[in-house]
Amino acid sequence: MLLKAEGVSKRFGAVHALDRVNLLLQAGQVLALAGENGSGKSTLSRILAGGIVPDAGRILLDGREVRFTDPRSALEAGICLVSQEPTLVPHLSVAENVLLTRIGGPGRLISRARLTREAQPLLDRVGLRVDPAAPLSSLPPGDRELVEVAKALAPDPRVLILDEVTARLPDPERLFRVIDGLRAQGVGVVFISHRLREMRRLAKCATVLRDGRNAAELDWIDMTDEKISAAMVGRDLGELYHKTPVPVGPIRLEVRDLVTGRSPNPVSFSVRAGEILGVGGLVGSGRSDLLETLAGARPRRSGRVLLDGRRVRVRRPRDAQRAGIVLVPEDRLNQALVGEHSITDNLAMAWHRPLRRTERPADRARAERAISAYGIRCGGTHLPVCSLSGGNAQKVALAAAVGLAPRVLLLDEPTRGVDVGARADIYAILTGLATRGAALVLVSSDLLELIGLADRIIVLADGRVAGELTGEEITEEAVALLALGGGDT
Repeated sequence: MLLKAEGVSKRFGAVHALDRVNLLLQAGQVLALAGENGSGKSTLSRILAGGIVPDAGRILLDGREVRFTDPRSALEAGICLVSQEPTLVPHLSVAENVLLTRIGGPGRLISRARLTREAQPLLDRVGLRVDPAAPLSSLPPGDRELVEVAKALAPDPRVLILDEVTARLPDPERLFRVIDGLRAQGVGVVFISHRLREMRRLAKCATVLRDGRNAAELDWIDMTDEKISAAMVGRDLGELYHKTPVPVGPIRLEVRDLVTGRSPNPVSFSVRAGEILGVGGLVGSGRSDLLETLAGARPRRSGRVLLDGRRVRVRRPRDAQRAGIVLVPEDRLNQALVGEHSITDNLAMAWHRPLRRTERPADRARAERAISAYGIRCGGTHLPVCSLSGGNAQKVALAAAVGLAPRVLLLDEPTRGVDVGARADIYAILTGLATRGAALVLVSSDLLELIGLADRIIVLADGRVAGELTGEEITEEAVALLALGGGDT
């Protein structure tokens, strides 16, 4: 036995985040920790890594009880956490971020040349080929995530906890190879992900939490999608994607030779009323730029956008919203929501205009209806959005967008970091919108999600449309081939 959590409990006010939770990790083992958003996974991870002190229970390392009062004490014992929220410092160099745990206190002289030398092997270990002296802010999000992993490896941990690390990685297989190497060296890994295929790829067993309690212990044979998801949500999800045939109407959105501010390649496509158009491609292929340009968040160089056959001019998000084009962005907490404000306020922002008096009773009533309709799990409409789990925060962002009655809804990674139960709810909402005649444009790095929801798929590569897939042409292999620049187009 390497690490054991025994009867761990934790309350935050009236919320019982963990209730007598148990966990067992062996040396050289990868243990999947599964559960819905809000099930207690991150709380347990932070307790194991010294970020939170439990109210009850005990932690054992090598059979001996340990008490951590802060992350430094856990790190010194050999336990390191890579959390789902970034902890790096953008204005520092890559090397400085990788070796943050080795850098001393204020006033201590630092040799940048030495940091570069020591950081390079750690960057090589995670397969990241970047200049250690480059500022972290110059790296794309996926590479920054690998810097987080390299930083976690710097103190040579015996226990590595990875909390939703793959959500921002363009190629998770690079990380998987690192984990395989750590396992061979006897390191214990607690792997948290909402992607069930990743759990099966890495782990031979899984601990499932539900509502802050142990819900199931599964070995590799029992780690099927159906058994994991049923243990997580306490119900059979049935057909996850809720895919139902929807009669498509006339062309709702037509994009002609649109050139965004970040790519010289013109993009053209159309989407009909009642249709879900998927947009595939690798990170950096221009998918987010395309959606943000259509939504007025980025300027366009040239091209035309037609809505129901009429040209629309979009210079800012408000123009797009007035025309009926609404975006649900990938970064919900920084682009779609104001974390410190309440659920009521975040939903009201979509309707209020500058200098207009707010109607608080009406706003609260609207928020209560949204909570009921979207299945948002919370303690009340007054709570700040930052207190919600990822899936519930995403439902708030989606509710705010749908509240604008969009004719075209643009969705950028709508289920990133969202558990399987909340995904099922979101998929039902999206297909319901299509049934009512909205046109949906869906960007997703999850190929199964893209294939499961989309009626057609266009694939971007280097800012251009590499190809279009329909019907039986839509396969994981076909999307991947086009994303890499292959195919006939």
